[in-house]
Amino acid sequence: MLESLRNFLSGKRVIVITALLAIPFVFLGSQSFGTTFATFGTVNGEPVSQMDINLSTNQVSQRLKSIYGEDFSLDNLEEDVSLELIKNEIINQKTLLSHARKLGLIVSEKKAKQEIINIDTFQGENGFDQMLFESTIRANGWTPEEYIKLVRETLALEKLVSAMGATAFPIDADIEDLALMLETSRDIDFIKVDKNALVSQQEASLEEGQQFYNNNPFLFLSKEERDFSYLVLTYDAYKKQVQVPEDYINEAYADYLSNIEGQLQNRISHLMIEKSNYESPSLAFEAINSIYKSIQSKEISFEDAVSRSTDDLASKDTGGDLGLSSGDAFPEEFESAILSMQLNSISPIIELEDSLHILKLTEVIKPQIKIKAEMSQELLNELVDAEALALMQDDFLELESLVLEGVTLNALADSIDASVQVTGLQDIEAIELNGFTNVTQLELFDSSLLPNKIEIFEGDESYAFVMMTQAVQPSVQAFADVADLAIQEVRNEKANIIINDFLKDAEGVIDGENALPNLNAFSQEKYKGVKRFSSLLPSEIINSIFESPIGTLIADEVFNGDRYWVKSSNESLPTMEELSVSVDQYQSFYNESLTQQFSGFIDSAFKEGQRVRLENLTSN
Repeated sequence: MLESLRNFLSGKRVIVITALLAIPFVFLGSQSFGTTFATFGTVNGEPVSQMDINLSTNQVSQRLKSIYGEDFSLDNLEEDVSLELIKNEIINQKTLLSHARKLGLIVSEKKAKQEIINIDTFQGENGFDQMLFESTIRANGWTPEEYIKLVRETLALEKLVSAMGATAFPIDADIEDLALMLETSRDIDFIKVDKNALVSQQEASLEEGQQFYNNNPFLFLSKEERDFSYLVLTYDAYKKQVQVPEDYINEAYADYLSNIEGQLQNRISHLMIEKSNYESPSLAFEAINSIYKSIQSKEISFEDAVSRSTDDLASKDTGGDLGLSSGDAFPEEFESAILSMQLNSISPIIELEDSLHILKLTEVIKPQIKIKAEMSQELLNELVDAEALALMQDDFLELESLVLEGVTLNALADSIDASVQVTGLQDIEAIELNGFTNVTQLELFDSSLLPNKIEIFEGDESYAFVMMTQAVQPSVQAFADVADLAIQEVRNEKANIIINDFLKDAEGVIDGENALPNLNAFSQEKYKGVKRFSSLLPSEIINSIFESPIGTLIADEVFNGDRYWVKSSNESLPTMEELSVSVDQYQSFYNESLTQQFSGFIDSAFKEGQRVRLENLTSN
């Protein structure tokens, strides 16, 4: 029942229960530290927890690995990029879930448990194994209640997807209809007029151009021109202003050495005794204490003790390995014990609320420390970048306040000892602000811009304070300046007259009753067996041909001005053998097209009115 979720549309994958078992959480008994988290906001009213972030991170990681290979890691991406991918995954999941809940599709707890009982991972020798179930999900950071809740939500999503996708999957008849349509061919007889060639053949005098100019002055209006004065703040300019303190590199390197000590990582393994497996906590302690003494006396190795005695089934086959921590991944009791341990030593018995543990420190990874010569430029760049940003932000906030107070652009420039630039009168195609590319030409020529009013535009690493100082409205240009354009318009008019005169003769020419005009721009051809995907004619002409009855005269103008008159005949349908071959060829095309349509539907239907309130989701 859950399998349909695996193959959900690309980019819209929802959580798959069996995939959750691969999430790398560690097992620490009933008091697992990965199960209670604060909220990170909401999406359509659905709360987002740390667990949602972990799940979405895993989903994004697996998707990227399927594209770029198993060696790919989210660490290969910039932090901002990977964070945005994870945010989008969370939004997709929660948006779907909120719609499922709205439609009343959340299934009962009983139904969820029935599904869990049938999952292969939880099967023992005699069917479903409750202990195997609990140890497995806890090893992945879940409590039974949380896992059941997740299954309920996942089943609801499956219902939603199945309902929406009921019409989004092809049936054989649909694909056969598609193949029949695309493999049907017709013979085509057509006339084409090359508009540009016809225009260029027309003669036009200066006098005719003058007359056209007099009769159509509105065609010869100049473009609006505007003049702007502006002030630009750029990140690069502020970098040059940064003053580096005399002993900065020495002090920064000392801080680097101090901070890198905190990046030490320790790998530990553990042997765990679950208190609930014994009649009393004291008996559980006696059991682990006996094991501890055996390890200390070297009667048994730590690894063999884990293999024989640990209650953590998830880490049993790996010698109790729990992974790496830099001081905050494990429970506080573990982290405190690690501080006093030597490599390959074991800890005293550690007691948590529901379990008892013996730790072994198996690996210590020390960060590679770079010498000062290697770090100097990096430390200098960090200072310059941070100070430049701070200086620019300070100036921006000061200028923004002055704009609100109504000061002039020159006063703004004087306040930060900068210079005002001017564009000069330019039309919309030529206008640009030197050193600032985050404003469009349309924005600068927006009708809402008022003269002598300072507008503020923000870029990625820059700001612009812009004031329109002059606007010259369009006016009719002198004939001497547009004579060539007027003459070309005359040629175009003459070409249109020829085309209009030909309209009444076009069908007769195709039928052989009239002669084709003796002009190079006119041509007539016949094609046999033309199909819908043919490139012999413009696509809009081909579509019109096959959407019209055979023998119908089609007259149309295409995007470049060329004119066509077309008649089709002798429609030929594919044989059953040809159709059978075509069905196989069009299967993947049909699926891809349908998937794209359905994906677009989900985007428009679900994301309309979406309410995203994410918080505390930032890169480190």
